[in-house]
Amino acid sequence: MKECPNINELPQLFSELSRLLTNEGEDNWVRGINLILSALTPPNYCGSGDPGEAIEYVENTYRKMVSGNGSFSDFFIRCDDADDRNEANKKLDRLRADIWSLINA
Repeated sequence: MKECPNINELPQLFSELSRLLTNEGEDNWVRGINLILSALTPPNYCGSGDPGEAIEYVENTYRKMVSGNGSFSDFFIRCDDADDRNEANKKLDRLRADIWSLINA
């Protein structure tokens, strides 16, 4: 079983990311984020009941989502108001960086 020190932090970050994407009307990437969230939900943990396996699934899924051209790493939030757009994208970048640092811990 894989060590899972981030099993409590990752769901919080992915929940915040899901809310941000939903609030901005994004309906593509949020589906993958919500699948990741369901995998991190106890006691089932992606159908295995094993939080370590859930973490591995999350790591693999998120890495696939952010790799290559046109991936989630290229996604940005579009708003008409420049200040709103900048603020939303700063929040998005912070969440992605925080998630990435936990996945690579």
